[in-house]
Amino acid sequence: MAKSLQAEATCPICLDVFFNPVSLSCAHIFCWDCIQNWQLERGDSKLMCPMCRGESEKPPVEEWQIRSLALLIKQHGPLLEQSLHLSDELLKFREDMTLDADTANSFLILSNDLRSVHYRNICQRRRKNPRRFTYLACVLGTPSFSFGRHYWEVEVGEGKEWALGVCKESVNRKKRKNDLTPEHGYWVISMKAGVIHTNAILARRIPVSSGLSHVGIFLDVEMEELKFFDVRNNAFICVYTCFYTSEPLRPFFCPELPGEAGSGAPLTICS
Repeated sequence: MAKSLQAEATCPICLDVFFNPVSLSCAHIFCWDCIQNWQLERGDSKLMCPMCRGESEKPPVEEWQIRSLALLIKQHGPLLEQSLHLSDELLKFREDMTLDADTANSFLILSNDLRSVHYRNICQRRRKNPRRFTYLACVLGTPSFSFGRHYWEVEVGEGKEWALGVCKESVNRKKRKNDLTPEHGYWVISMKAGVIHTNAILARRIPVSSGLSHVGIFLDVEMEELKFFDVRNNAFICVYTCFYTSEPLRPFFCPELPGEAGSGAPLTICS
């Protein structure tokens, strides 16, 4: 019952309880702000449904019954949260992922099973490879994704600074200074000073939940969505929407740079 109520009151864009819900001509319902941001990011005067891609012929209509349900969910949220967890549906799309050693910056140490990476202040002797990041201390995951839905989890542990997400296959890997923004082919979140940063046009700073240790990442290529979850706290972090690319997307990992110990905290792909 709790899951059913939560589903009815959850916006499919932000994955949060509806705020000022509206319905489109196709009957799909979204938060008013979410559908406005969706249209703004698309840069199209025509309103297209993010779910079915149908063009809405009429202006959005306010959903008073859904609004009332959303208010009830918010009022009784603590009781419902006891029985809610991250959707088991995500686990159907879980990927058997490893790190691509040929892309790893030469200061990164990869585990033997290619599932963990950390930075160390010692340059590794690796053969030159045009696919390798020269200056940006990161590594890509494999496989790459051109279609479908994909989910993976990364243990961030006690790392204070890191970045996770996806990037285009064609990102510049030899550039001295890389801006991790969608304009340069990156859709990531980054941890800095106890706050999670998004790097989209509508950039946000999101306070970190206590005990954040595992980040879940869900990529829906067809829906052009990338969602991030705080797995241990069963909480939604943020979503990137409406990013189109005709080329494959690669999982992206940028571990913590080292402090006085000379070695940063690792990022580990959960098996």
